[in-house]
Parts: sequence; C-alpha cells; structure tokens
Amino acid sequence: MVENSRRAGIVGGGIGGLTAAIALRAAGWEVTVYERAAEFTEVEAGIMLTSNVLAALDLIGVGEPIRAEAMADHIGGLRSRRGRELVCGRVNDVIGGDDLVVVHRADLIAVLVDALPSECLRPGSRVIRVDASGDIETTEGTTQFDLVVAADGIHSLTRCQVWPEAGAVRHTGITGWRWIVDAPPPEWVGLVLGYRAEFGILPMAGNRIYAFAGTHSGVDGLDHFKDWPEPVPAMVAAADPKRVLENELLEIRVPKSLARGRVALIGDAAHGMHPTLGQGAGMTIEDAVTLAAYAPDLAAYSKARRCRVALISWLSGRATLVTEPTSRFVDVARDATAALVPNRLAIRAGNLGTKLLITRWRPPTIATKPRPVHPG
Repeated sequence: MVENSRRAGIVGGGIGGLTAAIALRAAGWEVTVYERAAEFTEVEAGIMLTSNVLAALDLIGVGEPIRAEAMADHIGGLRSRRGRELVCGRVNDVIGGDDLVVVHRADLIAVLVDALPSECLRPGSRVIRVDASGDIETTEGTTQFDLVVAADGIHSLTRCQVWPEAGAVRHTGITGWRWIVDAPPPEWVGLVLGYRAEFGILPMAGNRIYAFAGTHSGVDGLDHFKDWPEPVPAMVAAADPKRVLENELLEIRVPKSLARGRVALIGDAAHGMHPTLGQGAGMTIEDAVTLAAYAPDLAAYSKARRCRVALISWLSGRATLVTEPTSRFVDVARDATAALVPNRLAIRAGNLGTKLLITRWRPPTIATKPRPVHPG
C-alpha cells in the first residue's frame, strides 16, 4: 500500500481533462474527473493530430489506436478561391508537416475514456466553486485536492474564480462551421483560401470527410461557398444541417502564469486560440502530459508551457490574416506570391517552419509511480 497518496481533481472531462487524468495516474496520482454533462462525449467534428500530439499520446499509452486512424497518402494542397493551385502535394506534407491523423473527436474521447477506470469519472457533476487552496465544490459538497486541473474550456469557471484579473473572452468576429460527411473523400482535398473566408476538406478513416469553413462577419453562411471551386460546393451540399456545428471563434489572452496555488490551467482554459494551425487540441494534450511530468511543481509546469502556448496562439491569430484576409490587397498578394514560389520549395519551406515551431516538440518523461492501493 502506498501511503500519503497525492490526489488530483480535474474540472472538465473533455480531451484535456481525460488526457491529464491518464497522465497523472501514470505518475502515481489518484484522480477524479468532474464533468458537467451526463456522459463523456464530443461534438460532431474532426480533429487534426500532428506528430507532436501523437508523441504525447504514445507516452501515455493511447497512441496506437489513434495512429490506426492515420489517413493514407492523399493528393491535395492549397487552392485559391479562384481555383488556382497554390501548393500541391501529399496532404501530410502540405498541411501536417509529417505524421498526420484526422480523427473524429468522439472517437478520441472514447479511446481516452477506455483508458480510465470508471471510479475516476464523475459525469453529471457540476462544479460551482474552485479555490487556489485546492478546494473543488460541486452540488454534492466540497473536496480538497493536492492539485486541481482546470480543463473546463474557454469559458472556464476556474479561470474566472482563481484568475479574476485574466480578462474576458475575446470575440474574433469569425464564424466557424464544422461537420462530418459520410462518404469517400473527393479526388482533391486540402484548403481553399479566399477573401474573408476559407474552406477545408480533410479525409478521415472509414470513408468519412471532415469539412470546415470560416468566414468574417458580413459573409452569409455556408451559401457563400456554393460558387467556390469543386469539391467545395459538393461538401456544402452534403452537409446535414442537424450535424453542422456553428459557432463564433473565441480567444483569450494567455495569463502570465498558468498556475496559482494548487491550481493549473490547461487547454482552452489557458490559451483558447484561433484554429488556423490546427493546434488547439494539440496544445491541450501537450499541456496535460507536461503537467503530469512536473506536478506538483506547478511553477515549473507554467515555465515549461507558457511561452510555447503563447507563441502558438499568436501564430494562429496571424495565420488567419493570411488564410481569410479582410484586405483585398493581402488576398491578391498571397495568391500572387504563391504563384512565384516553386511548388517543391514551398512545401519544403512550409515543412521546415512547421517542424521548427510546432511538430518537433516531444513530451517530457513522466516518472511512473505506483498508484495507491487502499484497503477495502
């Protein structure tokens, strides 16, 4: 029996909270995951996982079933709204940099839930108060933990209560749509970039397609894309209105520290960002495994993560200015510049930048410790 066991309470049972629970258990912590919803599930959308994220999932033993969803080589790239090929090649090279898996968010959640014992999970538990001392209060009472993990999303109750000076959620004025199409992927996949709007088409395992779009205010919904080059209109026509997720893209200013007292912020609660680089969930998973490696030294965790997530958040926001610019000049200049750069050079430069800034990251080692065994 292990005495003086450390206990972690996790607020939020999404991708970040569940990943943190698996990682912390590997480090010897007792964990309790509080999830407001009645079950652990996710929205009807896909998620892009690059090699940095897959390395983190490998570390905690859940990488194999996710890697099984890796898409086969598929030709695609970047096109302009006018149908001009900007960059063409293997989608992994053009978009992901190297390894790339596009998986249904609900499938990822299912893999994470299966890796945890049911006694760790508290679905249907609404958290009403979190304190820097480690208290988590739910409608059923208050429990004190040695560590509290705030994985409760961009509208984080924990951030509001423990970081009251952090500032409000910021509205971007960009509307996003995400949906799954149950059909084999078209011959061409990738991103179509326009003025004040962009559209993405990515293949998924099981003959499914992940489609997504973004528009600035003043653009009238998905109908805006009906005259874009194929296969965009086909993806719009195939969208089931009941399965399309529509929301405004939001962001937050990354706090100066991701830790206060016994509380650590991870995921969107710490760095809600534009999805342009496809790293929102990736940064969340990185946070979770890094926290497990450093906890209970939360100052070290914050030092290890803050600069990286602040950089990726800033880059994601700047990238949106290129993929769906609000300036006609930038729109035309982007396409003209792409036409001047040889395709192979564009792919090589893009891969180098992606690797240097994003995908070369690897998780710190988690010191595996035996979990506590309590007498029955």
